[in-house]
Amino acid sequence: MKRVHRGDEGLTDIAMGRYPKDSPLVEFVGEVDELVAILGLVRAALRRHQELRPVEEALAKDQRLLMRIAGDIGMGGARKGLDPPLSNDVVEDMDREISELWKKLPPLRRFIVPGPPLEAAAVNWARAVCRRVERRAVELLRQGFLHPEVYRYLNRLSDLLFVYLRHVTMLMGANEEYL
Repeated sequence: MKRVHRGDEGLTDIAMGRYPKDSPLVEFVGEVDELVAILGLVRAALRRHQELRPVEEALAKDQRLLMRIAGDIGMGGARKGLDPPLSNDVVEDMDREISELWKKLPPLRRFIVPGPPLEAAAVNWARAVCRRVERRAVELLRQGFLHPEVYRYLNRLSDLLFVYLRHVTMLMGANEEYL
């Protein structure tokens, strides 16, 4: 257990120094941490169904990549000229998966109302948190703390999570609810 309580004055330590806990940098890392935690919950829900295992396994990779992204930010990756924690191939692979899954889904003509099944609702929650992470990332991108490739990944991840929620709904035999 951590024994040194240096955060009582509203600052926290990251590799680049001490930062206010409400700084955009610390907020971003915290929200990535929240997304990683929610993806763990999603994976636990999906793992109970054999037909959802491919989605669960893909999300496990995203969890690990998000943790590397948070570490890269904390180390000053883009600011220090370090290589991004992912290659362009990652986003290209996501684009392919989105396209392949989208073709299998019914046409989308109205807004989807989030809901049952539980597994799809959990994916949708992760999508909403991912969108918040993406919004937080914009400022860090402008300030040079975030690699452009990482921003593209976050943007694509929220798109992929939307497709996953529809895919999971379909595989669970549920009907989408529309506005």
